[in-house]
Amino acid sequence: MSDKEAEKALVMDRVVKGEMSAAEGARRLSVSKRHVFRLKAGIKAKGIASLVHGNRRRKAANALPEEIREMVRDKGTNEYRGASYSHISELLERNEDVHISGKSVGRILKESGVKNPHTHKAPKKHRSRARRKRFGELVQVDASPFDWLGQGEAYSLHGAIDDATGRVLSLRLEKNECSGGYFQVLEDILKQWGVPGAIYSDRHTIFFSPKTEKLTEEDDIEGRKAPLTRYGLPLHLLGIEHIAARSPQAKGRIERLWGTCQRRLVVEMRIAGIGTIEEANAFLPGYLERHNTLFARDAAEKATAFLPCPGPEKLRLLLGSRDERKASAGSEISWKGGKYQLTDSGGRIVLLGKKEVVTVICTMDGSLYALRRCEGNEPVYGLIPSCRTETNVKDDGKNPEKAAAPGVPTPLKPAKDHPWRAKWMKRSPGTMIYDDSNPLEESAADLMEIIYGVRVS
Repeated sequence: MSDKEAEKALVMDRVVKGEMSAAEGARRLSVSKRHVFRLKAGIKAKGIASLVHGNRRRKAANALPEEIREMVRDKGTNEYRGASYSHISELLERNEDVHISGKSVGRILKESGVKNPHTHKAPKKHRSRARRKRFGELVQVDASPFDWLGQGEAYSLHGAIDDATGRVLSLRLEKNECSGGYFQVLEDILKQWGVPGAIYSDRHTIFFSPKTEKLTEEDDIEGRKAPLTRYGLPLHLLGIEHIAARSPQAKGRIERLWGTCQRRLVVEMRIAGIGTIEEANAFLPGYLERHNTLFARDAAEKATAFLPCPGPEKLRLLLGSRDERKASAGSEISWKGGKYQLTDSGGRIVLLGKKEVVTVICTMDGSLYALRRCEGNEPVYGLIPSCRTETNVKDDGKNPEKAAAPGVPTPLKPAKDHPWRAKWMKRSPGTMIYDDSNPLEESAADLMEIIYGVRVS
């Protein structure tokens, strides 16, 4: 019997003996007078034992079975280790068909000495910014280096999140933070949702040229701007506003996403047995659906700000890298050590003017195309290796290391017996070659002998 029950027994004993009134007993026990009469009747019928509650030492009807409690302890310390209490509750419901609240999971694990690995700290004070009202009006992009695969090595997770709804639009895992990862994310957004109104990013050189910070007020007045980066060019062509964040807190929506992913995504990929970047990228679309179901919200306005995306072919060209080259007199351009010629839709070689500027486009799948400035409509041309390009190494199988790779042009070198390799071409500058009275005639005779092997007198 507890101390409270012992006090109740003493008070009720005096009430039953008539030493204390029912009203005074009610005041001492902090109960109603009617309840005192009920207790008095119970004592007369069953004795002092009636004061003990009937459910004492009786298992609650809604108590969890011991096998469920053991499963929670086992999963929480092994397979689901590192997950928060609420996340473990979700995993048990999805994978084990066990419905148990996060608070119950926490109570069971705390009894076993397992603390919640993700305790919430008080957020730092900073100026808040209201959400955009329409879906697609503003998209935040960023990358987070972290040990996503749980192998002790940091990889970069590239992502994009909508500002109005908190919906994650795309995730892409790469070895390092790179333009390729951001382009994959941008391509996913354009193909699945359309063209957003604005992109919100940090000031990484992938997004903005370093010359942007060096512009003065005079440059701004005169209209001089920093050159666009490879990532900034397609945004400009698609009419997407590119906004630079001044601090991480300014794009807090995606910064908060990284905290959630570091708590949840690592556990999810470990459970799924993900061990490579390729497997992770195949796993991420399914994870996004579950994430958005839990955390995404409706926009303030139902209308979407996404615009229709260009066709697949135009999109390939827009997202490709661009380099400018000048044509030679032979209608050829040089690109990454090779000589190329333009072809039209019929496969015919296109003649170019000497030093004509040509824009080479390399798509994300490695295909090559070209644009000419001289034409107003700028048709797209194909690029093929120049037919005049020769290789200077014969693939005879004797020297495979030096053999030229197929389709890769190499510079043309003169033969060993070529006149350019003659002795008279190798003399040092300032040395007299001819010393007789008729230098023109002798020089011609020497040259004929070198070329044809015949001395003309």
